[in-house]
Amino acid sequence: MKKIFLLMLLAGVIAYGISSHTTVSINPILKKTVHYIGPRVMGARVQLEDAKLSTLSGYGTIHNVYLANPAGFPRGHCIQIGEIYVDMLTSSIGTGTIIINDLTIKAMDIAFIIKREGNNFAMLLDNLRRKIPEPRVYPPNPTKEIDYKQIIGNRYIIKNVHIITPSVSGSMPKPQRANFSVIMDDMHFENVGEAENGVPFLVALEQILTQIEDKVHYAVLESYILYKSE
Repeated sequence: MKKIFLLMLLAGVIAYGISSHTTVSINPILKKTVHYIGPRVMGARVQLEDAKLSTLSGYGTIHNVYLANPAGFPRGHCIQIGEIYVDMLTSSIGTGTIIINDLTIKAMDIAFIIKREGNNFAMLLDNLRRKIPEPRVYPPNPTKEIDYKQIIGNRYIIKNVHIITPSVSGSMPKPQRANFSVIMDDMHFENVGEAENGVPFLVALEQILTQIEDKVHYAVLESYILYKSE
């Protein structure tokens, strides 16, 4: 019941903003929702500065998103984003499955910290995965495919995710202990949630973050190999 409640609140934020007025700042409700629910989902402080959406055009912007490190890691951010541009299919609003044609993320910086028990990014992802809906079967069967149509709240399909020149910084593991900072190539993901005919917000977020984590791991490994070869 708690997971369903979280999903309803998260999925309802966008629906609230796009159903009220032609152009509306959803900053008050979104800030309160993100600041209250974000830490309970991610296990770390989550903040954002502002968000606006237009029901007429389907366009929206979110400014200055901040995701802190989980417990056990130094204070500071794991992910920091300057701007997110949203382009929604207006005819999908109110259908139960919101289609986002494009999600463009600019000025994303990732602080990648490696410790013996794992890294900060992976720990945040594990926290998120524990909040994702599970199959409603008894006894629990983790191999059963989830029918997301049975989950309360909006579902999402994101056609394109474009992350423009993200950066990752961190430190090499022992014995080098060298700091590094890398400007990565653009990231481009397609058809998030489409195979399932729409997924809850948390599932879409997990799918995107998982793909980001893979590319960040590769960039960190490449930097480590280059450092050792010098």
